Amino acid sequence: MLRLIIDALRFDPRAFRAVRDDPVATVPVLLFVALCVLSAGVVALPFGGVRAFGVMAASAFISWTVFVIAAFVFGTKALPGAETQATLGQLARTLGLALAPTLLLVFGVVPALQIVVVPLALLWTVFTTLMALRETLGVGTLRALLVAVLSYGAAAVIGSFLTPPGSAG
Repeated sequence: MLRLIIDALRFDPRAFRAVRDDPVATVPVLLFVALCVLSAGVVALPFGGVRAFGVMAASAFISWTVFVIAAFVFGTKALPGAETQATLGQLARTLGLALAPTLLLVFGVVPALQIVVVPLALLWTVFTTLMALRETLGVGTLRALLVAVLSYGAAAVIGSFLTPPGSAG
């Protein structure tokens, strides 16, 4: 799994194809997703302690889950490519691997580093997500970008209803 994570960070499409085509990778990837959402929670620690950590980690997991489902709907039903045959499991595995850059968020526990670490991790994750969508859906970059934008939008809308105001602090 470590080799796949490193390859995903290097934008190697073979890493995404490997997890896409390996149903046995589902559990390791989901454990990796758990590690990534915990890394996201670490960013909130300096601002709200354990409660903020929990809210941030839960929000990250919910957002990722909604994103995967939305990407499945938009990518395979609404905007499929000519060769799209992806399953929900394949998308969950590749989009889980695409979270690899979020591991950098653990350095966000130091507030002074957040100004660099958070934007870097998020931007890097956008690009690994596009790679994951391209490889899983068998589409070009433009269609992958459209699926990503629509899926991020769905995750943001649904997430706004699930996170009560003032819950982070």
